[in-house]
Amino acid sequence: MNRIVLTSPAKINLFLDIKGKRPDGYHNVLTWLHTIDLADEIIIEKSKNEYCVLRSHDTTIPFGKRNLCIQAYEAMKAAAELEQPVEISLEKEIPLGSGLAGGSSNAASVIVGTNRMFDLGMSDDRMREIGAKVGTDVPFFIAGGSAIGRGRGAELSQLPPFSEPLWLVLAKPETAVSTGEAYKWIKDYKGDKEIDEKELASKIEQGDFGYICALLYNSFEDVVFAKYPQLVEIRRRLLDEGCAAARMTGSGSTIFGLCENEKTARAVADELAQWDQLSFIRTCCTV
Repeated sequence: MNRIVLTSPAKINLFLDIKGKRPDGYHNVLTWLHTIDLADEIIIEKSKNEYCVLRSHDTTIPFGKRNLCIQAYEAMKAAAELEQPVEISLEKEIPLGSGLAGGSSNAASVIVGTNRMFDLGMSDDRMREIGAKVGTDVPFFIAGGSAIGRGRGAELSQLPPFSEPLWLVLAKPETAVSTGEAYKWIKDYKGDKEIDEKELASKIEQGDFGYICALLYNSFEDVVFAKYPQLVEIRRRLLDEGCAAARMTGSGSTIFGLCENEKTARAVADELAQWDQLSFIRTCCTV
């Protein structure tokens, strides 16, 4: 195989509580992640160049060894003792600095794509192990879907899929939030929120929308909203226009609103599309 095309989905955090700082300088978290159908496209091709190349029309992304795609391929190259350089083409749809983990998803797609292209036969667990060296959110995207994350977020427990997808509206201002800065702002916060995993799995299978809405939580909101009060207004507008619940995903700056159905989600997005405070508005569903 000389060429492979992959879809690289975004994620939302339906629940995120920071559990305190670890001895290694990172933070422990408890989070519920879910992939959504907003996605980038990645093409990996074997190259005649002497080194790996990343190409993209989006000039705002980091290039070279600062990009997680290149780091992911280099990690796979070292793990599998590959000698073949590749060219990676990246078509971006997921906005940067949004809390949607586009970079981590891209890295996971490169790991999965490399495994397929070179027929390496690596298990998901082995790819997650490699991905964890590239970024905290990378292991989740190896399989995607719905999962509880613990530790740094890479200790994953898969959850059952929704019988029907959740519909949501994503809304983001021009402002981008640095995850590293957000962790500095949260300082020594140590949350005490918990998730009953068995109960959650049961409610997912039952399609209990009210339970899901009531569970939504993000401990980053207080510190990030204090720095960027326009995010509070975005959350309010989502609720006012018809979303059943709304929260920030990751460290921001995207706010997502859950809707009871696709029709409501599209109506909310149409209303907010006319608001000049947003740089990105999109109707999506869980996948």
